[in-house]
Amino acid sequence: MSQHEIDPTGEPYHPEKIDRKEYVGAAAYFELDLRAGVVIEVEEFPEMRKPSYKIHVDFGPVMGKLWSSAQITNYSRAQLMGRTVVGALNLGDKTLPSGFVSQFLVLGAIDPDGTVRLLELPEGVLPGSMVA
Repeated sequence: MSQHEIDPTGEPYHPEKIDRKEYVGAAAYFELDLRAGVVIEVEEFPEMRKPSYKIHVDFGPVMGKLWSSAQITNYSRAQLMGRTVVGALNLGDKTLPSGFVSQFLVLGAIDPDGTVRLLELPEGVLPGSMVA
């Protein structure tokens, strides 16, 4: 599967349709900088071909505040504000066709139809906490 797409009829992300990935070893996983952050701003992103938001997330004192584009419009802006999310922070910046720079990837589980359900963390997790 090369590109994320919501398809309610074909269910491209049904667990029975997802192939097992190649072994990469634990070292590759531990290279990722996965951290908790709090959503502090959510903007509409009408320039994108697929429904998306621009989200501004506070990842604490070391990483600071970063922006990302996310196809998570199954959540309202109000549901996202103040929510603690998990981000992959060291994948490199991605400049989108609109010129917006996405600085991290927000993590979630993908429903069979492609809808993203954000990972949830227990109350009290501090912004910038490492996710292992």
